[in-house]
Amino acid sequence: MSTTAITPPVAKKVPHKHVYHHSIEIHDDYHWMKSFKPTESPEIIEYLNAENDYAKKVHLETHKDTIEKVYEEFVSRVAEDDVDVPVIRDGWAYYKKVLKGKQYPVYVRRKVADKASPKDVMERQQEEEDKEQVLLDQNQLSFEYQSLGFYRVSRDHRKLAYSLDTTGNEIYDVYFVDLESGKLLDERIKSIAEEGEWSADGKGFYYTVYDDIHRPWKVMKRVFGKTGEDDCIYTDADQKFEVNIYKSNSGKFLFVESTSSLTKEIHYLNAEDITSELKLFNKREYRHRYHVEHQGDRFLILTDGAGKFLNNKLCWCPLDKTDSSNWKDLLPYDPLINLADMQPFSGFIVLYERSTDANKRVKTLRDTPAGPKVEYLDFDEEIYSTHDTGTSSQDYHSDVFRFTYTSPLTPSQTLEHAPQTGKRTLLKQANVPNYSAGQYTMKRVYVPIPEETRVEAPFKTPLPEFIPVSMLYRTDKFQQNGKNPCMLYGYGSYGLSVGGNFDQKVFSYLDRGFVHAIAHIRGGGECGRAWYETGKFQHKKNTFSDFIAVAKYLHQEQYTKPEITAIEGRSAGGLLMGAVLNQAGADIASAAIAGVPFVDVINTMMDPTIPLTVMEYEEWGNPNEREFFDCMRKYSPYDNIVEGKQYPDILVKAGINDPRVQYWEPAKWVAKLRDMNVDKGPEDRIIAFDCKMGSGHFGHSGRYAFLKEIAADYAFVIERLNKRRSE
Repeated sequence: MSTTAITPPVAKKVPHKHVYHHSIEIHDDYHWMKSFKPTESPEIIEYLNAENDYAKKVHLETHKDTIEKVYEEFVSRVAEDDVDVPVIRDGWAYYKKVLKGKQYPVYVRRKVADKASPKDVMERQQEEEDKEQVLLDQNQLSFEYQSLGFYRVSRDHRKLAYSLDTTGNEIYDVYFVDLESGKLLDERIKSIAEEGEWSADGKGFYYTVYDDIHRPWKVMKRVFGKTGEDDCIYTDADQKFEVNIYKSNSGKFLFVESTSSLTKEIHYLNAEDITSELKLFNKREYRHRYHVEHQGDRFLILTDGAGKFLNNKLCWCPLDKTDSSNWKDLLPYDPLINLADMQPFSGFIVLYERSTDANKRVKTLRDTPAGPKVEYLDFDEEIYSTHDTGTSSQDYHSDVFRFTYTSPLTPSQTLEHAPQTGKRTLLKQANVPNYSAGQYTMKRVYVPIPEETRVEAPFKTPLPEFIPVSMLYRTDKFQQNGKNPCMLYGYGSYGLSVGGNFDQKVFSYLDRGFVHAIAHIRGGGECGRAWYETGKFQHKKNTFSDFIAVAKYLHQEQYTKPEITAIEGRSAGGLLMGAVLNQAGADIASAAIAGVPFVDVINTMMDPTIPLTVMEYEEWGNPNEREFFDCMRKYSPYDNIVEGKQYPDILVKAGINDPRVQYWEPAKWVAKLRDMNVDKGPEDRIIAFDCKMGSGHFGHSGRYAFLKEIAADYAFVIERLNKRRSE
């Protein structure tokens, strides 16, 4: 039976009218699907189950052979037994293992020689495996869904704290383990946000908690042995801000960061004294974002100068004079370089940056007799990315630092670099079986920004004139005659950067002749802060026009053609999918995946009781202000479906416990898409809605279960495009 002959669910219509700005009426017949407690509504669960049954028939069962084949390919490229590079502290080596057939990692440690190097420890891992102490084996836990938030060993190596989310709602419980006895302690903290840090002396633990709209807003302190409630040491009542905590790389300071999309304020305390009280680093100033670290007798600051240094400038100040009037330049500001992050060590500073080529580079800064010296780490590949490995894996007093290097063709490498000598040591390269880089081609192309969408960045910060596109294909299968199928991926929001990393899954596309392309569109951070600023607020439409421009370029240059193009975006990238489909429909692609898509923009942003909504005002705009309302209304996917227009085959994904994009947004969108007959036309299409009933924003938590889920996405694209090619 043809999949189009299977009848999809028909959601009932219940007339409902939203009235905004006193007189603007928006009709919403599917508003009834919205509930903060959907499991308590038999009607909603019945509808979601019906959608899942339909998705099973037209997708999961119909494509089951391809799903299984792709899944087997994924697993064949996974090192099922593997060990991480160890972190060595005070004669202990800490590392993580994965075991064949097991869904989750096992965290262990073992005693090593005082001056043992990571390579020494790895070389002796198998012969000393019987000396390992298992600290946490997630496979022994009884939760069907389990996402590890943090994993922290106290400085004295006597206790472990870890947090678990067991539903996908991103609410965590904290567990404490006595590492000397291996026993789980009675101490437990329930329902916290994701972050937690030990005091340096191990006598206390700091963590963040949510308010009633899922916003981290308080920092709490637990002092072990103290009776009564935990102490609240910081509260931010402004709903536009979320509160985060982090430790300095030196371990001496704990920073409390109140941040919104445009503004940041930091407090700090002495992490080595549990009685230490918070101090304000620099007072909150609208549109001033800064980040703080510690080095020796000074603090280091990355500041955007309230926007005039949009791509960040590196400064310093004395430990006792932290107000911005005391900040002094360490490096001159370069408007073409976005200083994305820093990691200080006792003798040097590591800086990560982005520029117009979309790569994430790394450089070091150190004092020399001749003055400050900046040195870049050079890499040969055209497309790549570098990443710091986190404070917990670094030794502040070391003369080397650890980082990772990866590219779309190079599996992740963990390296150490000594700035003083320039020596670079490869500690490990991820093992990817059944893969040969020489079979594939990686290239970067640049697509002109449509002239009519070019806008000036704040403070006239320089902008690229071209949209970078990262491409991969299998060399012997590429023709550039329009006959290669293509998967085009995009995101373009929050200043986040995508691409540049190795993803073994994508080779299941390439081996079938696909071109895989990632459009680094405005709204993302690939080309710096200005790239982000010109793709948000009233400029959000630039994100969508950039993506369409990239798709048209790929078609014009005969990398592919619309009939065999698929497009994909998730979360805010799902908004991208919805907006692009409304504008271009099947003219741009023949299949689309919209994962946990943010599509009901107006109704969500007008409801401040929905988690994250108020915090998002500085990302999308506050729709209670008419100019932002009118702007959002023009692109909100749910409100701009074009009735009767031919849309591609669409796979829509959601999680019932998702706190970021609630299940009802994609549910309502799917119902309305079908009602407006966008799946009808010269070629009937399917719209399949897969709502996971036991997880959240990020899908399955186990590694094999997650691969199976993504294999189904790949199969949808492969089979739907195969159908178009055969017609």
